[in-house]
Amino acid sequence: MKISDLFNSAYESLLRTRNRSLLTMLGMIIGIAAVILALSIGESAEKYILDQISGFGSDVLYMESGSLEEQTSNPSPFVEQVLTLDDFKALRREPWVEAVSGTILKTDLLQHEGKNQNIQISGVTTDDLIINDYSLSSGVYFSRDQIDGRARVAVLGTTIEENFYGQGNAVGQRVKLGNANYRIIGVLDKIGSRFFQNMDEMVYIPATTLMQQYNYDTFQFMSVKTSLPIEEAKFRLQTKMRELHNIDPGDDDDFLVSTAEEAAEIVSSITGVLQILLSAIAAISLLVGGIGIMNIMYVSVTERTQEVGLRKAVGATNTQVLNQFLAEAVMLTLGGGVGGVLLGSGAAWLAIQIINNYVAGWSFMVSTDGIIFGVIVSTAVGLIFGYAPAKSASKLDPIVALRKNE
Repeated sequence: MKISDLFNSAYESLLRTRNRSLLTMLGMIIGIAAVILALSIGESAEKYILDQISGFGSDVLYMESGSLEEQTSNPSPFVEQVLTLDDFKALRREPWVEAVSGTILKTDLLQHEGKNQNIQISGVTTDDLIINDYSLSSGVYFSRDQIDGRARVAVLGTTIEENFYGQGNAVGQRVKLGNANYRIIGVLDKIGSRFFQNMDEMVYIPATTLMQQYNYDTFQFMSVKTSLPIEEAKFRLQTKMRELHNIDPGDDDDFLVSTAEEAAEIVSSITGVLQILLSAIAAISLLVGGIGIMNIMYVSVTERTQEVGLRKAVGATNTQVLNQFLAEAVMLTLGGGVGGVLLGSGAAWLAIQIINNYVAGWSFMVSTDGIIFGVIVSTAVGLIFGYAPAKSASKLDPIVALRKNE
């Protein structure tokens, strides 16, 4: 029997019991869809996180307080903050340091002409513009004199300007942050989301000014840009910081230095583990679907005993009967696989749209690995779980089979 004839015959057999066939396929559809959904959201999450740290250049070192074991968030309130203004000034004098910035984040009330909004204030330094590769749509950024002199000046994110002043109208005006008034000297170009923060909805002021107003004496994190090979620069930074903090040989650092590559590796490893875990859970549905297919194929063999007897009586071999039932099982699972890919892709798209309503910046991605997995696994399930019923049908004695149900 030709393969085309084999599958045509299998299709006609399944069509005669279409309702049962669709219900049988449902288990496979749900299982494959769950795997596609898990892998697609996992890949979208990985891309989103990597996009968030993309501003952290390959020639930039990122430093925060605490050892690796102590870090639970960024910044962690449970870690003693140790990055001081003296550290910042000392690093600024190092010849191998091209730029260094210190940052503090604080939430407070912004007020202007009767409008008010709780916003995040970012205390920054002059080199922040260089390290993060930001640009200005109008005005200027902070000078070193303004940082050292704790000037009450501010630079706005583009969304803050549009909401409170109208586009292009903010420079030269004043804004009240908490209980202090600031003169606006610049507005940043649109940045978007970085480090899981919407940078366009922030107000930037000199870090020293924020320290004075809110009684801070440390930075929450610092960034160092260098022209040295990144590993050499990391070693020099660690050595300098240990010297500044008087850390004895053999004692643990009270700070943590990271590179963009290390951050990307951590993200990839975490999302990879999560994808495997989610896929393993979702794969249970495939096992259940496979068992369902095996049961239905056994029922089909029982119902079609006379048909099998007739086929064998007119010359069909055991192999042909085996292939006939295997073809039906594979068609069921392949149909479930295709349906699962379509359902999983649609569910992933819907999930990303919902996520974007709360956290902007997620991209819709369909996992290629998930699609390949769906096709291969659905075929394998059909062969594995369909083999036993098909083998049972091929071994039927034609005389006994024809006498049944008489």
